[in-house]
Amino acid sequence: MREIAAHAGQLAFDAFERQSFSVRGKPDGSPLTDADLACERLIRDAIAAEFPGDAVIGEEFGSEAGTTGYRWIIDPIDGTVSFASGVPLFGTLIAIESLSGAGPEVIAGVCEMPALRERVWGVKGQGAWWERPGRDPTRARVREHVPLRDALVVTTGWEYFARARCAPALDALAARALRLRGWTDCYGMLLAVTGRCDAVVEPMMMPWDAGPFGLLMREAGGAYSDWMGQADLWSGAPGMRWRTAVAAHPTLHAELVGLLAPYEPRQ
Repeated sequence: MREIAAHAGQLAFDAFERQSFSVRGKPDGSPLTDADLACERLIRDAIAAEFPGDAVIGEEFGSEAGTTGYRWIIDPIDGTVSFASGVPLFGTLIAIESLSGAGPEVIAGVCEMPALRERVWGVKGQGAWWERPGRDPTRARVREHVPLRDALVVTTGWEYFARARCAPALDALAARALRLRGWTDCYGMLLAVTGRCDAVVEPMMMPWDAGPFGLLMREAGGAYSDWMGQADLWSGAPGMRWRTAVAAHPTLHAELVGLLAPYEPRQ
């Protein structure tokens, strides 16, 4: 998983440095580059070569069934707006689910940030690990608990609250938190897992956006769920295409769920 993410991240970084990609819009208005497509193809080809029976679901090419009881969840370039704008806050996200037992469970995940040269990865029961150039891997840990009134909270952008028709949630959050910043997409989650912000709140997350982060937060001593407190990656109101997310130290997480639950969007 880490090797595949590194190779895909390098492909994305090479395109980012050269600005050698085309950009077009998706039906939902979000951008798509040919680098997104190339990265996902690389990841899928590597999985097919090494684990040919595993299922795969990805942002750009949909789902493929499998026979082994494992499924890979892929976001080839999370933060395409940043990527296409020349901002280095983008990453490759991969999670691996076990499909046996009571339901799907993420058992390993990685967030590869190629332009920042950082990686966080984890395996269920074995911790989360933070890798940076010139340093040995260190255990990733969330920040010690602070109440929301003293917390630095990260979200991707105001427009997502507007599109999810839950802008009052952002107003309530801004009124209660000490600081609210827009450090975007997977970068915000990376900050939370490595203890550089207190919490992340997002109103619109697809499963591939969230893929590794529930596992990584728990292995780093934190908590991750939707605004209703459901930790399942596939949770959400019936018919919803996307989910909400909140990630923080468990005590702060509980405070945030109490604040945000009344604003959980309904599509």
